[in-house]
Amino acid sequence: MRYQLTIDDYIGDWGYSKRYVRQVLAGYAGKHVDVKISSLGGDLNHALDIRKQFLDHGDVTVHLSGFVASAATVIAMGAKRIIISKYAMFLVHKCSNFVDAWGSYNADEMAALIEKLTENKQENDKIDVVLATMYAEKCKKKVSEILDVLKRGAWLTAQEAYDMGFVDEISDEEAGVKLNCSADTLAKFAAIGLPLDGLKVNQQPVEEPKNNNKPMNKKTFDFKAAGALLNQTEITPDNDGYVSVTAEDFEKLSKKLAELETAATQNAADIKEKDDKIASLNEQVENLKKQPADETTDIKDDGADADDKKVNSKSLYDSVKEMN
Repeated sequence: MRYQLTIDDYIGDWGYSKRYVRQVLAGYAGKHVDVKISSLGGDLNHALDIRKQFLDHGDVTVHLSGFVASAATVIAMGAKRIIISKYAMFLVHKCSNFVDAWGSYNADEMAALIEKLTENKQENDKIDVVLATMYAEKCKKKVSEILDVLKRGAWLTAQEAYDMGFVDEISDEEAGVKLNCSADTLAKFAAIGLPLDGLKVNQQPVEEPKNNNKPMNKKTFDFKAAGALLNQTEITPDNDGYVSVTAEDFEKLSKKLAELETAATQNAADIKEKDDKIASLNEQVENLKKQPADETTDIKDDGADADDKKVNSKSLYDSVKEMN
């Protein structure tokens, strides 16, 4: 399937920002948009804005795959329809923020810190209510029920997310592909502060995708130049004929095209300069052809007899004889 937008990394200024999404959606005004989301979340500020952008667009379907958590689920709530892969995982939780409270405190400083943290907690409580209300509207449940889900902060399977009303449909298009939730994966999740409740270590090898009876793309493409530039030995299109590249790879291609464009422009300027010189020289030649030629001076004979100029053996002998 072709997606008009894919969000598969951090949501925010250092990843998929609200400005980037706005730019993409602007190109599909009045058209249906399919969005693939596979992200562990990010900045709630950007997520709430992107959610509203989906609502304003009006015809957005999101497809959830892999691990979809936190701010990524907020974005999904703005879609007209939410479809989750059978083997995806879904996580909603209470909001959090960084707290800098390290060092030694006296009693007064502790009191000030407690007051500051209390205010911070109250603000987070308000945000949690806003989030719970948003989810509850989608799930058709009471806000208090959703607050309990947020407090638990556990991973939900696709079926659990569907049963609770977070999603509209479970997709079976990836049947045969299972999440490889290894011990290493769980350790990474714990390192970035994501809950592990609901996740189990998968000891089974990942199964290969089954043939979905869709004809494979058999056409041969020549990507040698692009592969050499991107240091990729093989670039293979998918069944729909599309090739995926990272933003970094695309930037490399863009820079190379810019260099070639600059070189082509310079070559064109050099050629024009040479053509102008040739045209100028041709014009000078034509002008010289049109001018009258200079008069020539006749070569006059010195008057000597032709016979006097003849030299033979007798005349040579006589001249030598006279010298003696």
